[in-house]
Amino acid sequence: MNTKILFSALILVFMSSGFVSGQENYRTLVFEGNQKFKGNDFDGASSKYMEAIKSNENDFTAHYNLGNALYKKQKYQEAQEEYSKAEKFSQTLPDKAAVLHNLGNTMMQMSEPAKAAEYYKQSLKQDPYNEATRKNYEIAKLKVKEQQRNNGNKDNNQGKSGGGEDQNKGEKGDSKDQKKDQGNGPQQSKGKDNKPNGSGQEGKLPKDLQKAILDSIDGREKRTARRILNNKSYSKPESNEKDW
Repeated sequence: MNTKILFSALILVFMSSGFVSGQENYRTLVFEGNQKFKGNDFDGASSKYMEAIKSNENDFTAHYNLGNALYKKQKYQEAQEEYSKAEKFSQTLPDKAAVLHNLGNTMMQMSEPAKAAEYYKQSLKQDPYNEATRKNYEIAKLKVKEQQRNNGNKDNNQGKSGGGEDQNKGEKGDSKDQKKDQGNGPQQSKGKDNKPNGSGQEGKLPKDLQKAILDSIDGREKRTARRILNNKSYSKPESNEKDW
């Protein structure tokens, strides 16, 4: 009887030591990935994060950081997949808000502002006072309106011209601006302590992007857009969002 108890105890000790060792290996790989990320070695960072995921595929951090590295490499579809996995494993409001913010950025890069707006909106529900996310949310909504306006003009022009193959030319004419309309950059990679490195923002929008957004709208919407683009125009979000 005592022999069986001893044998069982030895198995438990062995399993526990293996688990601890696996966790240490996971944290080490994530840390090494973060160091490469900071050095702008996004290929090297991606490799480390993927190794970490092999060690523990059910943890938020490695999926989230891999998504950031892929985003930096402009592999937006793959980044979206990793962010979506990270969202499933997020256990805190800051983690949930950060990954939803980055999903919004990814959708903007993929020229899907309506989906981006929805992700930003969900992120704001987790972190209502994040000005970077709020600004990106407003920009995404402006981009949706711009697309709707362009589609309406396109339909009108097609109706007047009576058809023809040449009507499809120029459908992608604003693709450069669409790629720029990402708002503030991705929330930063996370390390051992799961805290973001930095504020999660990469500064104000470029002046050419601000001008492009303002040139696409007019009247009262332009005044609203100027307020949004001015990062000093408010310190707290409005509490009566009409579509909240």
